[in-house]
Amino acid sequence: MSTPTGPSRHRPPTRTWRAAAVVLAVAMTLTACGTAPPDDGAPPGVVTLRIGDSYPPSHPASRGGVDFFVERAVALSEGRLAFDYFPSAQLGKAEDHVALTRSGAIDIGVVSPPYLADRLPLSNVADLPGMSTDACRPAAALSSLMSPGAPDGTGAGILHTAEYGPQGLRMLFVGVQPGYEVMTVDAPVTTPSDLAGLQLRSSGGVLDQAVQALGAAPVSIAGPEMYEALSRGTVDGTTLPPMSATPYRLDEVTTDATLGAPLGSFTLSYVVGESTWERLPDDLRAVLTRAGAETTAHLCTAIEQENERSRTSLAEGGLDFTPLTPEQIEQWRTALAPVRGQWVADMEERGLPGAATLDAMEQALATTGRGGSDG
Repeated sequence: MSTPTGPSRHRPPTRTWRAAAVVLAVAMTLTACGTAPPDDGAPPGVVTLRIGDSYPPSHPASRGGVDFFVERAVALSEGRLAFDYFPSAQLGKAEDHVALTRSGAIDIGVVSPPYLADRLPLSNVADLPGMSTDACRPAAALSSLMSPGAPDGTGAGILHTAEYGPQGLRMLFVGVQPGYEVMTVDAPVTTPSDLAGLQLRSSGGVLDQAVQALGAAPVSIAGPEMYEALSRGTVDGTTLPPMSATPYRLDEVTTDATLGAPLGSFTLSYVVGESTWERLPDDLRAVLTRAGAETTAHLCTAIEQENERSRTSLAEGGLDFTPLTPEQIEQWRTALAPVRGQWVADMEERGLPGAATLDAMEQALATTGRGGSDG
């Protein structure tokens, strides 16, 4: 934590006020010492928290997540909280933010369980196939599973107890990016049998298992390399939600896409380090908790809206979305059903409560409303 150098830092931050070289130098210094810079003469009682993530400023996680969270926290604290925001992996790659947050190099960081299967494997539970097709219900459900509970620890969710707490992290808000579809080149897909023998780019983890269960072969290709891989025929298609396909202009190199495939989701959460949390007074902890809960509800709606806008944009660019019939969706669900069992078996083999976590997630989904800011 640090104190601000001027009143401008009381406002939601712009993202271009600090040069990347300076940011990296600060990050290296903070990582080495694990402490914040000394007080620089700012008004007493005002605390600045550093937020870092890997998303570009245009991403809903940034606009609908971090920006909204900052605005609410500044308002609720009546200016006693301020924030410095470092997006676009300025302080480290997506998988680095757990260590950065835990060490105190940053105060609040993004945690993406699909990239952290070695450290947060249970937190991939919401990404399993068929868990949910919207963004709000799984986000609300995950909030309960990731909740640190009361100050004395009572009521903590299973994911906090098993993973976040031991990592020295506390969840502030969470988002789920749903709507993974199969996008192919000259190979329309409506049933699992249409995927037999195809090579599909996959982001890894649970999604790899889903692609294999459908009879296709998952191929690991970095996002920026997808366009070339698809245009050259290195792969036959990819698995992505529309909002992730738009920045890569995949409507220019793919021809067909499913609409309604129960493939899975992508979880992201923003966490505060326990060392930072312990240094905050109770009233500012309460502010962060409330701002986080409001952000979870807001972000899920922003994600759904962006997915819909992106789907329209991709269709206008020539990508043909084929709505799956209820009967076809049931075929996909049947083909993907073994993935959940395999995930549980893998977790239990590692000595982790996979069955209990899946059961908790399914129960939370069954009892949770949409929870979004628009309903």
